[in-house]
This record gives sequence, C-alpha cells and structure tokens, in this order.
Amino acid sequence: MACAYNKKVQPRHFEEGQLVLKCILPHQEEAKRKFSLNWQGSYLIKEVLSKGALQHTDMEGKIIGMVVNADAVKRYYI
Repeated sequence: MACAYNKKVQPRHFEEGQLVLKCILPHQEEAKRKFSLNWQGSYLIKEVLSKGALQHTDMEGKIIGMVVNADAVKRYYI
C-alpha cells in the first residue's frame, strides 16, 4: 500500500527568493469565521532549513518569527 501511495506523492522544492502563500490553519484566530480566507499574504522565502522547514519574510523584508513547514505553504505566481 505504501508503494501505491508514494507513486502519487510529488515532493515540493522551495528555493530562497521564491514567493509563497501560507495556509491559515484551523487553530489560528483568522480561521474562526465562516467565510474567512484560506491563505495569507505573499511571503518571500529567506532560508530553507532542514526537513522542509522554511524561514520567510514579508515583502518589506521583516523576518516573521515563526518557522513554517513546507506542507503549509504553496508557491505564489505573479
């Protein structure tokens, strides 16, 4: 069963300088309303850490204190 699942999994590769959107998780305050947004901001990847962790900044260059897993972001195309 694991072989069948792993055939369909596509790994996500992120590089420094790419734009991403961050998922609003259900336990966050922004997700409490019925018609709230599913994705936040446009963030710039500052550093790719080990095991899929990403350090990101906002568009002005301010570092966001929270490190995000690569599963909770998606690529943002302009």
